[in-house]
Amino acid sequence: MNIIILTDRYHPIPVSAAVLAYNLAIELKEQGHHVLVLTADSKLNAEYTISKEEGISLIKVRAKNQKILSKPRRLIFELFLQRKIWNIYKKNKESISFDLLIAQSPTIFWSFLIKKLKGEYKTLSVYLILRDIFPKWAVDTGIISKYNPIYWFLRWHEKNLYNQVDVIGVQSESNLEYFSQKKEKYNLEVLHNFKKIGQKEIPVSNIRVDLNIKDKIIYVFGGNLGYAQDLDNLLRLVNSFKGDERIHFLFIGEGTEYRNIESWIHLHSSKNLTLLPAMSDKDYQGVLKECDVGIISLRKSFKTDNYPAKILNYMEYGLPILASINPGNDLRLLIEKNQNGLVCDNGQDGLFIENANILLNNESKRNEMGANGYNLLKKYFDVNTAAKQVTKIDH
Repeated sequence: MNIIILTDRYHPIPVSAAVLAYNLAIELKEQGHHVLVLTADSKLNAEYTISKEEGISLIKVRAKNQKILSKPRRLIFELFLQRKIWNIYKKNKESISFDLLIAQSPTIFWSFLIKKLKGEYKTLSVYLILRDIFPKWAVDTGIISKYNPIYWFLRWHEKNLYNQVDVIGVQSESNLEYFSQKKEKYNLEVLHNFKKIGQKEIPVSNIRVDLNIKDKIIYVFGGNLGYAQDLDNLLRLVNSFKGDERIHFLFIGEGTEYRNIESWIHLHSSKNLTLLPAMSDKDYQGVLKECDVGIISLRKSFKTDNYPAKILNYMEYGLPILASINPGNDLRLLIEKNQNGLVCDNGQDGLFIENANILLNNESKRNEMGANGYNLLKKYFDVNTAAKQVTKIDH
């Protein structure tokens, strides 16, 4: 099968969306498909590049770094990215017919490009991997009001995207329930987040020596450092352990809250928290091998489920999960049923701290929960399963 993957970020950009797209592309190639990735890259010097990497055909267009853009500028960037990709693609398209388009959302601004590609390839099927229900979560968290005209502008684009695709893969059963209550009806199924398990050539990390935390229990939070992650929730946890010499917190990533965390560390003269910028995926995997507990934090005002991709990295390296999440999130059921961590609702600060203490004081529980997580990862979240699922779409 000839497959196009459409994503606004791709390897080696160290964010979860880029890693997901990369893992899927590699797996599809290994399953015998021809794969072309259309994407953006803020580090390009040229207007675009055409290359082949690890057997994957790539067209990358030069773009802005989304993480440093203001919200209005990011909106404009995402809106016009698809047109830029199309203008470059139509001049450099391959002389073959494509069968399947896999689009990854976020972003919601793909409908123009999908329509153009469907016009180019008359039998093209489209599978949408939907990881965030936007702009709903922006309303839930108070970023935008339903009475704001921008909300309705975003909803128009969201509906246009859904109407252009054949199948939408959502993260959880509760996401299906959310869509079942809408008057618009779409073809939906659960597509779990996924990861390529057992990556080779993971570098050895000297993080314990470099930070002089050789004998400490390391609690790591990796990935996007933004509004949705409610960093204040995490910083309250860090502050509660400021007098405990056994524990060290490690935050790794980038996002709108990065500078605020830096300021907090300086203001509180914090010695038990280290903040590191985003690193390559391989280097990040190396650091995770040295850590003991993986942290999840989600803003309590979320009304739909969000399965952070970081949980898959934690599980691969046998890290038990310490989670503080929005009430009603299916992630609670996943963790409690499989006993691969401890979870509470965001706002239950006392329980969050208590759970952190349980994992700190009980090495055997950490090991047992970590092993449970690894077994869960192999059973449900292997990219091999996801690749077979998305290619089952009818043609």
